Amino acid sequence: MRIMGKLLSFLAFLLLLVGSPAFAHEGHKADMSDAELAQMRAQPANARQATPAGAASQGTMAMEHAHGVAPDAAAPAAADNHVKSLGDFLGRLHPMLVHVPIGLLMAALLAELLFIWKPMAGFGIVVRFLAVGGALGAVAAALLGWFSAGWRLHDRSDTLMAHRWNGTTIAAVSIAAAMFAFRANRTPLRILLVFFAIALPIQGYLGAEMVYGPNHLGL
Repeated sequence: MRIMGKLLSFLAFLLLLVGSPAFAHEGHKADMSDAELAQMRAQPANARQATPAGAASQGTMAMEHAHGVAPDAAAPAAADNHVKSLGDFLGRLHPMLVHVPIGLLMAALLAELLFIWKPMAGFGIVVRFLAVGGALGAVAAALLGWFSAGWRLHDRSDTLMAHRWNGTTIAAVSIAAAMFAFRANRTPLRILLVFFAIALPIQGYLGAEMVYGPNHLGL
């Protein structure tokens, strides 16, 4: 009964995830610019749904001219928020999975610091576990991110472009960190762990910028 209850809770969570608003997700997949995403985010939800596909409101047209966007490149109206394909569903799982490599890789740095403090306390094994788990999570999160943002090498959104390639770099570097965790010379591993301490917060900031808009911290 407990297993069934947990399974039902997980399915309910997935339904909430799929049924939640996904304007940023749709906009990024459609390769919209930052200006177009900001305009779409500023419109009330009912206005987005009431706008016919391919038509632009006067406010949208003003934003397009202000940013040098041609009228025929107007932001599309928010589409029906139902899963359209397996790839679309996988992309929607990206925000949920990104927390796994963040937690594991940052914990690996902490465990390595403890290993430096007490080498004989067994922290080396902990670092290996965290590095391998973080690498698996980072690769999976990056792969789902490509499903979420679309399979292309260049984005019109500068924020998405930075988020895409920073995340891909983190995934690639995490594989190297997992391999270095099993070597006697720990200097390369420590350098990569410091890299994660810088790159992961930047990645999180870029992701929040795409969801909540420019200067979401209000600084």
